[in-house]
Amino acid sequence: MNIAIIGSGLTGSLSAISLANAGCRVDLYERLTDDELINRDRTYAITHSSRKILEKNGLWKQFESHLVPFQYLNIIDYELNKKFQFLINDLSISDQKYLAVGWIAEHKNVMLTILKSISTIDNINRIPTSIIPNTSNYDLVVVADGSNSNTKKKLKTPSLCFSYDQMCITVKVLLRGVKSNEAFEILNSEGPFAVLPLGGDLFQIICSQSIEKGKYNMSKSKSLFLDYLSSILPYGIDLDTIVDEPKSFPINFVFNYLFFSGKYIYLGETAHKFHPVGGQGLNLCWRDVDCLEKLISNKFLKNNHSFIPITYSLSRIFDVLSISIFTDSLVRYSRSNFYIFSLPRKFIFFLLKKCPIFRKFIINAMTNGF
Repeated sequence: MNIAIIGSGLTGSLSAISLANAGCRVDLYERLTDDELINRDRTYAITHSSRKILEKNGLWKQFESHLVPFQYLNIIDYELNKKFQFLINDLSISDQKYLAVGWIAEHKNVMLTILKSISTIDNINRIPTSIIPNTSNYDLVVVADGSNSNTKKKLKTPSLCFSYDQMCITVKVLLRGVKSNEAFEILNSEGPFAVLPLGGDLFQIICSQSIEKGKYNMSKSKSLFLDYLSSILPYGIDLDTIVDEPKSFPINFVFNYLFFSGKYIYLGETAHKFHPVGGQGLNLCWRDVDCLEKLISNKFLKNNHSFIPITYSLSRIFDVLSISIFTDSLVRYSRSNFYIFSLPRKFIFFLLKKCPIFRKFIINAMTNGF
């Protein structure tokens, strides 16, 4: 099959590798230079679903040296003063042998590793533009150029979009009083925030809050911003210093009603973009990649490729919809101050502590999808 991919970010590039490994000839269109693709200051949580996809495509060993594993995932609800800790033993037996609940990766390392791999594959042709001169040359066109996709706008694909009226602030810090192999997902009335290990005493803080409050905190002097971060960290964790300049971005929700348009197939954030709580974003995007590869490898669909777009859309809807509901509910749950909502919150923490089946279901959904 001849396939065009528009966008060579993490999702588009991995899909190029995956489809090339499935025997397709791939033209990968991207207007940005490699330096522009690589030099983005973002941090991702990598789950076992992504680990399996990377293993399948022969990339895991190259990735592993750039990843920081964590063996403890702490869930804290400030409003209820409740805490729970996921452990390796909560994972499935097959996942436990990797000795990590998950991994943390920095964008530069991940992108560079994938681009290096692409350069070694003969049936991937990189083209330095985002415009395809003649789509009739391709059996399928994969669109992976992000949530502001120009291709999607031209095709007028309908989607549900809204703003959370929140912004996300990210900053690297040095911490004391915390293990280098544990991560935190913290729920409070301002919005959820995460503390992610980057190796040694270095951690990434990712906190969401109202746009108004976020702008106010971003305008503070370095010492006052450090005091603010210290005030939201869990008890017993001390902040030594801020390592880099804080960065921010708005938080929006995007969900396509369909994940295809004719022979165009939407992958990753072109099809869906959710709140960063829970670190599900990149893993969900890469499960899109894996689903498409499985369909293209199917003998019947390979010979009848016109059925692939709608089959892909139907195959992905449950996982994507479930994650969208999960992340959206978690955001609204954490920001709710109504007493009535404290009862189900308390019940959830009770189940996490007392019911191993429920605990394993939740961690498996977070690490392997629905």
